Amino acid sequence: MSVYLSVAPPDGFTRWSDGDWDRWLHDHPWESAERLCSRRDWAVFLYQVRKHCPRAAKAIEPLFAQLVNELPLDTQQAEDFREALQLARDELGGKPAAAMSQADAQFAGAEDLEAMVAAARARLGKEPSLAEVWADLFGQLDKLLGDAVGRKRGIYFGNV
Repeated sequence: MSVYLSVAPPDGFTRWSDGDWDRWLHDHPWESAERLCSRRDWAVFLYQVRKHCPRAAKAIEPLFAQLVNELPLDTQQAEDFREALQLARDELGGKPAAAMSQADAQFAGAEDLEAMVAAARARLGKEPSLAEVWADLFGQLDKLLGDAVGRKRGIYFGNV
């Protein structure tokens, strides 16, 4: 199973009636969700941010349950998440990929974690940082969250 993300309709959409949805969809065709990664990789990513990034973890903590459970974030939460991810990228950039340890294997096997590191090593031609292991995911999240923040909207998880 995978994690999908898209820009959400305006805040409060989760309480809309069928008529509200019909009006919205008439003028705004639903945006397809973009696949971010597998659910397993999403769990490992969130765990590593929480474990290895004290400043980012503090900023993400209020959103953590929503992120783990793939629940929508409103406009302000999407902006907060984007800022926290920028902190996380900086913090993970200073840590070697070897920091992906057996402790991280509660969500993925040690072989899977080593495969992630090896793929980043092959792509870069050098020993990667943790941020470089997750570079693709950071890039996708930054693009989607930037789009949501720019339109003053939140984000929605799901394959729609």
